Amino acid sequence: MADQSPVQSVERTFSVIELLCKNGESGITELSAASGLNKTTVFRLLSTLVSLGYAAKNPLTEKYRLTLKFLKLSAGTLSKLDIRRYARRHLEGLSAATGETVHLVERNGGEIIYIDKFESPKNSVRMVSRVGLSLPMVYTAVGKAIMAQLEPKETEKIWRSTKIMQKTDKTITDYSLFLKELETVRKNGYATDCEENENGVCCVAAAVRDVYGEYRYAFSVSAPATRMNGETIKKVGNIVINTAERISNGKTEP
Repeated sequence: MADQSPVQSVERTFSVIELLCKNGESGITELSAASGLNKTTVFRLLSTLVSLGYAAKNPLTEKYRLTLKFLKLSAGTLSKLDIRRYARRHLEGLSAATGETVHLVERNGGEIIYIDKFESPKNSVRMVSRVGLSLPMVYTAVGKAIMAQLEPKETEKIWRSTKIMQKTDKTITDYSLFLKELETVRKNGYATDCEENENGVCCVAAAVRDVYGEYRYAFSVSAPATRMNGETIKKVGNIVINTAERISNGKTEP
């Protein structure tokens, strides 16, 4: 029988690792049945993991489990993750594809903080946004994109803790209307803010999951309202949805 390829060996190793992660301490017979690999192959893979310190054998049950060495690996990876660096290619590509300015924000309680900005030379409107600026979530497309993913109690808490102001004649100041707006966000997959926060500026945004699966970040495409009619918003919205999925799913290329 021909030797298995290195790629196949890696795939089989990770199938065993994922089963141990999902099911906990398991025996060779269990892992063989769940993975579709023969017992000899499973034993060989487990022996390698044990020798490297990533798995351990329980002498009482003859079963195997993963060790804390995996936790050390994941902790090291998480400590090096920077959403700005990680999302940069995607957001630069989004700015190039739309010809508009793109913002990246992080949630901080009931506010969002601008943590990155990709300017477009085409964007002729002057915006108040800048890296480091904080704004209440309820006024912005990025804020609404995140809030649409929260539990109702959390949404209400944010609304009640915010001093609601009529920033423009299009600002939503009624809570029931705001909840309907969030329903629209969930239905469409993206949020909009057309002159609700700034006159003359329209934004289309989507939330992004972090490594824990929580929606802490969001990004938006911002443009002069004169360039953002209904069809354009829908077109940009579809691009924004695709970009958010790629970032959230860990895609490395835009």
